Amino acid sequence: MDRQTASFFRSPCLQMSLRFFGFVFLGIASGGTALAQAIEPISIPLKHVPDKDDASDFNALGIMIAVNDSKPKLYQFDTGSDWFLAQIDIGVAGVEPFPGKKPELYSYGDGTYGYWMQKVQFGHLSYYDPENPSHPVATLSGRYAAGQILDWVFSKNHYGFEDHKMSDRPVGYDDGTPLYAEMDVRRRIRNGGPSDHPPFAGTFGAGNFVETEGAAAALGSQTKTGYVISANANIGDTVTPGCAPCLTLNLTPSVRSQFTALMPWGRLEYGDYQRQFDQSRANASTMHEGNYNYTISVKVGKKKRAVDFKGPILFDTGTTEFIFIGEDNVLKKLRARGFKLDEYNDGSADFKLFGFADKLDEVEHDDVTIYRQADEDEGNGLTIGIPFFQSNSLMYDLENKTTAYSPYFVTAEDFTTDAADKSGKNLSRVDSGMGSSGWLGLAGNLSGGGSFAVLKGANVRMTAPNSYTGSTYIAAESFLHLAGPGSIEHSSRITVDGALYADEKGAYPTIWGVPPSLKDVIFRDLDGKGDIYLGSGNLVLTAAKGRFDGSIVDIDDAGRSLGGGLVVAGGKLTIGGDTDYSGLTEVAAGAELRVTGTLTGDVSVFGKLTLDGKVQGTVTVNNGGTVIGGGELGAVKIQPGGYAAQMKTIAVD
Repeated sequence: MDRQTASFFRSPCLQMSLRFFGFVFLGIASGGTALAQAIEPISIPLKHVPDKDDASDFNALGIMIAVNDSKPKLYQFDTGSDWFLAQIDIGVAGVEPFPGKKPELYSYGDGTYGYWMQKVQFGHLSYYDPENPSHPVATLSGRYAAGQILDWVFSKNHYGFEDHKMSDRPVGYDDGTPLYAEMDVRRRIRNGGPSDHPPFAGTFGAGNFVETEGAAAALGSQTKTGYVISANANIGDTVTPGCAPCLTLNLTPSVRSQFTALMPWGRLEYGDYQRQFDQSRANASTMHEGNYNYTISVKVGKKKRAVDFKGPILFDTGTTEFIFIGEDNVLKKLRARGFKLDEYNDGSADFKLFGFADKLDEVEHDDVTIYRQADEDEGNGLTIGIPFFQSNSLMYDLENKTTAYSPYFVTAEDFTTDAADKSGKNLSRVDSGMGSSGWLGLAGNLSGGGSFAVLKGANVRMTAPNSYTGSTYIAAESFLHLAGPGSIEHSSRITVDGALYADEKGAYPTIWGVPPSLKDVIFRDLDGKGDIYLGSGNLVLTAAKGRFDGSIVDIDDAGRSLGGGLVVAGGKLTIGGDTDYSGLTEVAAGAELRVTGTLTGDVSVFGKLTLDGKVQGTVTVNNGGTVIGGGELGAVKIQPGGYAAQMKTIAVD
């Protein structure tokens, strides 16, 4: 397919005619209760679709949908479009044309080609797994609309008109211009095959915006909170279990806690766009949004020049290139630095997206494709295509008017650690091949009695209150992050030989909707020789038996102490490593702490402290508390009813 003809596949949203739909929905139809009840996430499988000429190049996403009780079909999943353009078989029950509406053109590119379609309305959308379409994974009721595809058409003004087999007579007119049907496409449609771009039977608009003269986008009308697109796993394989790639409909605090790169939409000029979606009344954005800081580095002669930008971005799964220039100010700024890009040509560039507090959120991609068509619109916007989605999950938080991304493959599905489970939802280990190159974000519940291991090279982010009771193993050179409401307090023992991060527990940003009281990290038992990074909360041990020879710190990237502490609430814990956290160490009544390494802060003892190492702070021995051993401490305060053996004091800088 040539460049211009293929532009609809690149980005239908960028090319569509803005003069077209003239109605809005009236609200939720009677019986449409699914939306009101759908407060928990719904996982809808997507499909990585390869290029027809290169099976190793997965340049599109597909979603399988049935309208009412029709046969499910695969549609292109396009975040750069707000409309559902569908091959709906003639005669499907409950699909009705809009009264008084005749077939009309939905145009692309320069307006000389597109779909000849009929606006229809219907009551049910059913989503299917493209790999196993035996039954729907979700069916939602409401009052929905689509453009029923009748033909793929061209006018004689299209530059490639003569290269196609066209109908003898026009099928209709657009502002007096005759439109002719492409006969090969018509034959496929009438035989039940894909229309203009196999294997797709049309386009499913998944953008977080909706035109004033258009109908509600399907996703925005089905959720009040928002949705997540996770297309950064199982690209050409099936290593990651569950729904991967996946669309997660509806946001919870656990889902939101997967994202720290948060970009508010900012002040928007709505113009041709609605401020809310019909039915759900969820907030709607515009096509380009936010105020991102990014750099495009291009080769000029023998040197590379970095050009800094600040402006809105459209993240578009319907664009095959990484960078698509559709607005003139971006092109002008690159030209001013000596970079030339001819019409309908592409080049190579490096891309960096930065400006967020968390260093993990600074995205760098080298040697990506940068492309332009012609006649750019006025503006500062940039379009980032599907290669971005193949390495990042994207969240549209409609409720908070925010778009966010994460390098983790984010899933809200529930899994089990039980190896005997035959549901296909077993997850007892994560290795470097799962998720997005080993980066796996678990926002659903992990249950079961089996163990869970994070193996070398893997990076797991847990944001749900998990219920599994087996042991947890974090291997050397692996990472486990507990963030937001994330918890593994029921796990029998936590072995940390790699790194465990708890610095984002609780209400790290308030937008997550997580209570600040959840900032503490609760474990039953702890051992290992790795590193634990606390935030402002406490690490609480409830049934300790182990020995930890690693480090526990509460210092952030800027070197600031965050106030994290340690509480031995039950059992006996041995600290053999050197710690550097600024909060208090507490030993509860009936609990015991043995220190053979070093504690830098103060210690409050209600139970028993055996000190064979060093405490650089002050040890307060409370009523019923005991301190023994041959170690060293900074100072000791003995309250009535407390006991402390004679011990050497040390000079602390």
